[in-house]
Amino acid sequence: MRTSWKIFTRDIARLGRTAKAWIIIIGVLITPALYSWVNIKAFWDPYGATANIAVAVVNEDTGARTNVTGPVNVGAQVVRELKDNDQLGWQFLDAREAQRALERGDIYASITIPADFSADLVGMLDGTFHQPQLIYRVNEKISAIGPKITDTGANKLTEQIDASFKEQVAKAATTAVRVEGKDIDARLSSARERSERSLASTVESLGEAEERVAAARATLAGSRDSLQSADAGLEAAAAAVEDARAVLVQVQELTSQAQGMVGDYSAASSSAIVDSTAAVAQGTAQARATAAELSAALGAAGGQVERLHGNANAAVSAGEDTLRQLRGLLDSAALSPAVAAPLRDSLAGIEAATGRSRALVSQIDALAADTQQAARELNAAADAVAAAGQETQALGQSLQDTVGTAVPQLNRTMASLSARAGAFAATLDTRKGQVEDGRELLRGIGKQMEAADGALASFGENLDSLRTSVDATRRDLVTLAAATRPDALSTITGLNSQEIGHFFADPVEVTSEAVYPVGSYGSAMAALFTNLSLWIGAFMLIVIFKVEVDREGFERISVGQAYLGRFLLLALLVVAQAVVVTVGDLVIGVHTVNAPMFVLTGVLIGLAYLSIIYALTSALGHLGRGLAIVLIILQIPGASGLYPIEMMPDFFRALYPLLPFSYGIDALRETIGGFYGLHYLQYLGVLGLMFVLAFIIGLLGRRGLAHFNLLFNRDLARTEFINAERVQIVGDGYRIADVLRALQGPEALAADLERRTHNYRRWIRCAAWLGVAGMVVLGVVAWAVPSQKPLLLGIWTLWCMLLIAVTLLLEYIRQSVAQSTELVHRDQDFLQHSVAARGQGVHIDAGTTADGPSAVDGPSAADGDGAIAADGPSAADGNGVSAADGGSSDKEGAEA
Repeated sequence: MRTSWKIFTRDIARLGRTAKAWIIIIGVLITPALYSWVNIKAFWDPYGATANIAVAVVNEDTGARTNVTGPVNVGAQVVRELKDNDQLGWQFLDAREAQRALERGDIYASITIPADFSADLVGMLDGTFHQPQLIYRVNEKISAIGPKITDTGANKLTEQIDASFKEQVAKAATTAVRVEGKDIDARLSSARERSERSLASTVESLGEAEERVAAARATLAGSRDSLQSADAGLEAAAAAVEDARAVLVQVQELTSQAQGMVGDYSAASSSAIVDSTAAVAQGTAQARATAAELSAALGAAGGQVERLHGNANAAVSAGEDTLRQLRGLLDSAALSPAVAAPLRDSLAGIEAATGRSRALVSQIDALAADTQQAARELNAAADAVAAAGQETQALGQSLQDTVGTAVPQLNRTMASLSARAGAFAATLDTRKGQVEDGRELLRGIGKQMEAADGALASFGENLDSLRTSVDATRRDLVTLAAATRPDALSTITGLNSQEIGHFFADPVEVTSEAVYPVGSYGSAMAALFTNLSLWIGAFMLIVIFKVEVDREGFERISVGQAYLGRFLLLALLVVAQAVVVTVGDLVIGVHTVNAPMFVLTGVLIGLAYLSIIYALTSALGHLGRGLAIVLIILQIPGASGLYPIEMMPDFFRALYPLLPFSYGIDALRETIGGFYGLHYLQYLGVLGLMFVLAFIIGLLGRRGLAHFNLLFNRDLARTEFINAERVQIVGDGYRIADVLRALQGPEALAADLERRTHNYRRWIRCAAWLGVAGMVVLGVVAWAVPSQKPLLLGIWTLWCMLLIAVTLLLEYIRQSVAQSTELVHRDQDFLQHSVAARGQGVHIDAGTTADGPSAVDGPSAADGDGAIAADGPSAADGNGVSAADGGSSDKEGAEA
């Protein structure tokens, strides 16, 4: 470490003594930073100037008209709105002008609104749908990003047209809903008033129905009294019938006796006949009187039955009217099923009882008709008996005069009287049965009336409950109507068509909330451009400053000491570069959440990039510098600097976790946008790991590939156009294996060299065939699977790099064989000195001459300090600056 520090301080002192070197150093510090500053300012707000992107709008729309929206001209409406829109540079041209401007490149794109656009758009409202279309033309030759911006503008225009159409339809629909809402409000108010009146009327009707039920019960009570009176009358009629039947039996007996007396005593005296005739007359009169009483009784019973029929018919009719009203009320009242079900069941039971009562009324009517008929028949029979008695009396009177002549006529008359008396007796027997049936019917009617009275009592109670419920409903409705705001439909009747139209045009309002806010687009791009500046700055140091360390002022220097000593010098310059670029970023306005951490992160990233580039160059020389350029090429698209890595091809997504930029950009983004958890430490941790690995690999590669670089630079020196550093190697430049084999004997080394020469020819042929075959296979696969071209391009690049590496390796083998051929002619002292120098691990300046390595023990006259390869004094001047005039002596080597 002490030796490395001395190398570092020596190099600083050398630079301090050379004034012109500071000009280059300042340029190295400022130039990479300019890349970052210029690009950040250029990208500071590019999307704020999209108004300069010219886009033509050609409106040929003739408009349309529908019953829903009325007249519509979407094209004219879009033009009016675009005139107030400055997101793009809208130009309103006709079709010919727009086409010419697009072809000349005066505009980036054109959008044409066809003549039938509005008609197609509103056609769906009339059932004739045609897909409306906009004609979008874009000139993709002008710019790569311009078409993407115009594509966004075209999409925005389409969304604006959709929004305009939705707004028109929504306005029309809202207007219709508002008008209909007012009509609904009026109808609801009218329905509420009708409901209140209907419920009040229902309550009144139910009260009247209760009164009718009470009246019907009173009528049924009176009817039961009438039934009792009718039953008593029928009972008296039955007794009268029995008495009349007994009298008629006596009449028949007397008639028979009279007939016998007339037959037996036809010659008797007239007094006896007169007595018998008088007795018959007396019996006939008594029968007439009994028939009259029976007829009167039947008449009274018939009158009572008629009154009963009238009362029952009136009661049943009133009940039926009440039932019809109640049924109508129940159907019209919007009662809940729980309340309406028992009422409907009660009405059904009462209707059944009313039907039975109606049947009883019909039977009562038939009984009244039968009673009247019996009275009429009884009166007719009584009249017949009276007439027969009168005839008997007349015959008896005349019998005194003409007994002889009147006896036959008297017998016939008595026979007729006896027959009529028998017929009348039979009629009375029939009527007696009818009277008993009537009494039984009256007793059944009494029972039915008792049942009807119970049903009416229950129905009256249900009516009272229903009336109470309906009245409560009416009061609730009145209360609800009073409690409800009169403008309950104001949300409909008060709809604002304009506001609702705007809502449907843009129903969702996006509220943007930046989780990690970044002040500008330039600040967001600062992470990428700053990382590029740091990589470019480190690469410039490796290109301008030599990586090889000379031994001036040191007796011996190991590879590790030289590697670390030169790294310290370059690291100091990298730190200065990082401070310049990051502080400059802050000065131009890059947003950060922690400015000191932003600067410190830039310093740490720069050191990591230096370690990688320095390791590649130290191990591989110019080839390592080329790989550093390849790395930066891969890292621009593959490290998520411009676009999210998810948008990149699979090849770059696979490389993403392996690229240093991935972690350097993310680390700077943490300091710009904000820190989260341990992400910042994770990114720096990975960069630190890359720093250590690159340092170790570079140190090992520098030691192991020194001989390869020596031969490689020797060929470059022959061109006298390419810078080729004097490679500082351990030993004298020959392969130690070849030196040891030469010590064993020149013949053994010659045989081994012959074998390696033969193998070289075989390997070169194989490499050529494999290289060509690989190219052909990749070309065929790319043609067969065009979707995988990005991946195949990456594989093709890696294949080419592999071929280059194999070619360089084979060339190294060829040169190594050619160089080792010299050992066949070296003496034993030279070989032993070479082995001893290698064992001591000291640097020996191996001049890059065309003849081979020079075994000069100690610094040659042309060593210099290996700091700056520029024109200046020769090596003999003592300032350590090599001459780049194109060539030097064979001993010094050729430096460019």
